[in-house]
Amino acid sequence: MNPINWITGNDTGISSKAIWSVMMGAASFSNTDVPHDPADFGRCYRLLKLFPEWRNRLDEVATAFPKWGPMVREWDHMEYLYEKDKATGRCSDLYDFMQSLMDECFTADGWEKTGSNSWQKRKSTHFILNRRATSENQTNYA
Repeated sequence: MNPINWITGNDTGISSKAIWSVMMGAASFSNTDVPHDPADFGRCYRLLKLFPEWRNRLDEVATAFPKWGPMVREWDHMEYLYEKDKATGRCSDLYDFMQSLMDECFTADGWEKTGSNSWQKRKSTHFILNRRATSENQTNYA
């Protein structure tokens, strides 16, 4: 299997596609997230088993998508928990551990906790161009 076959296959999810996009140099992939449960993690795990050279490059995923930082830091432990319980299909230790990282993941991604289960995105200092104004001011050189 090659990476193009994998991305068009049926063992993909948003989090595994995030890994794929960074490894393939397409980190602008807009719909990304961390794995939220053992099923999500399993898709990432199987992707990295198919392309083991990518495993050592996971820090690139955290660089491209800061929300991934805590997950990448704890990847070895999550692999251990997954491998320990995957035969049973009940990876409750992995699920609990992943959930314990979620607040840190959201914070790394620029969110502020505003309540026990609520978050608000911090205001960005990036400029947003008004597309309409920009296109009206462009000169046609054709």
